[in-house]
Amino acid sequence: MPSMKAIKQRRASVKNMQQAMRAMNLVATAKLQRARQEWQHIKGFVEGADSLTLSAAADKRAAEHFFVQNRPSRNAVYLVISSDRGKCGGYNLNVAKAAALHASDNGKNAKFIVVGQKGLEYFLIRGQVAHYEAFPKSQPSYEQARELSAQLIELYCDGEKREKGDEKPIGEVDEVYIVYTKFTSILATEPTVVQVLPLASRLVHFTETRNIPMEYDPSPEGFIDYMVSDYLSAFIYGAMMESVVCEQAARMLNMDAATKNAQDIIENLTLMFNRQRQGAITQEITEIVSGANALQ
Repeated sequence: MPSMKAIKQRRASVKNMQQAMRAMNLVATAKLQRARQEWQHIKGFVEGADSLTLSAAADKRAAEHFFVQNRPSRNAVYLVISSDRGKCGGYNLNVAKAAALHASDNGKNAKFIVVGQKGLEYFLIRGQVAHYEAFPKSQPSYEQARELSAQLIELYCDGEKREKGDEKPIGEVDEVYIVYTKFTSILATEPTVVQVLPLASRLVHFTETRNIPMEYDPSPEGFIDYMVSDYLSAFIYGAMMESVVCEQAARMLNMDAATKNAQDIIENLTLMFNRQRQGAITQEITEIVSGANALQ
């Protein structure tokens, strides 16, 4: 049984930790509100770029386009969006595990591009080579999304063959996936794997809502050539912003749970301390009574 002094010191230590976790909870709550607002601001842009590109890909004239048509799958690249910081429960582990399991379950010869230090650690520990991209310290930037988009296109499409006019400039990979955490509510976030190239993979679930037929200049194929970089950049940017919202929600919930657990520990230690003190007082009273009886 620990002494009263040891219990008192441990209780004080847990109280200090509880104050720190409560402060981190408040910070995460404020960051979550700001991240949700910024994500809502760019959702229209992301959805618009996505819809325009898929509308062109759904045109029958673009069915044979290099970025649209499915091809035999040899290799795949996964862009995994995690974070540089911990203390957010299973957020980083879940998204990295989702990418690894998808590649394994579907028999993909996978290459991983990881945004965020925590995701990189998952793949390095398991001996899976991963290219690392540092996560922005404040908020994701569209410039970084464009850089990541260029990397994915370079892997999917051989630039030299494309410049020479090759209609099928096949690159190192045949499929491109983006793995991020989807936000439904503060209590419900889910790792999501989305295949973004070839575009035919997304047309399965795409429903055209426009009643007016679209005209493309010079053609749907030319529009896709022009738009595919912006399409990927917007999708990646939106996925990164949504992941930030999920990260802060996970950190807020994790810190709230930690604060409550600390309170439970403090209450148990207080009960233990009171029992020890009561036992000591009882022992002292017994000794005083025994001494008084001995003098009679």
